[in-house]
Amino acid sequence: MSRTGRSMIRSVLIAKDLKSFLDIYKIPKRFSPTLPGLDESPECTPDRIVLYTLAFSSCGVRYPLSSFKIALLRNFGVHFSQLHPLGFMRVVHFELSCVVVSGEPSIPLFCMFYKLISDGDWFTFAKRKNSVSRPCYSFMPTSTYPKEWKSRFIFVSAAMIPESPPLRDAEAAIEDSVPILSADKIVQWKRMYENPTRAFTFSEGILAMGGLSPSYSVRPKAFSGKKGILLLLICCICFYFWGLCSHL
Repeated sequence: MSRTGRSMIRSVLIAKDLKSFLDIYKIPKRFSPTLPGLDESPECTPDRIVLYTLAFSSCGVRYPLSSFKIALLRNFGVHFSQLHPLGFMRVVHFELSCVVVSGEPSIPLFCMFYKLISDGDWFTFAKRKNSVSRPCYSFMPTSTYPKEWKSRFIFVSAAMIPESPPLRDAEAAIEDSVPILSADKIVQWKRMYENPTRAFTFSEGILAMGGLSPSYSVRPKAFSGKKGILLLLICCICFYFWGLCSHL
């Protein structure tokens, strides 16, 4: 979508949507979450940023952001509001996959699987060619639901994510190179692509097992090693068949 197109977008959210979103995802009121005005498009300013609710409801983003997400945004020089929700889903799935194989997420490892690309006014992550690396997922959504995710946004204070880099120029060239992994990361990389898992809207419990949900004060410990891989696969299968049944 062009910048002219972005200027035409208006939020479809209403007051009850905002309240529900804030209650579910525990966005602190000190960050002044507000609905856009009737004539306001999703544009960031030095004092406020745009928050697309689908990134939370369907793609696993939670506040506060994980240290890895913050480091990743800094590494690629992409503002939080510029990353496509499906880009966030790829990041969340990667973080969970690292936990499953008893490893820590790292930027070089992430860059073995993904590269940054522009998507109109937004940015996302695309998988590498198989000649570089097989993917760490067995299925990854290629479109969002609802389709009108761009019109489901609110404003929050820029203080909510002070670590986010400045807005990236959508026309600027994107530097990309295949990283060199350390010996231990090569082992982790192979375990991840040899045990790919399905990406979907992860439940709060699975996010908690991966240490990505602030809703749990204690992180469940059942999500590690080979048992963790089996657990995630079982959850993926259950979610898949639940989706089939819901359409019958």
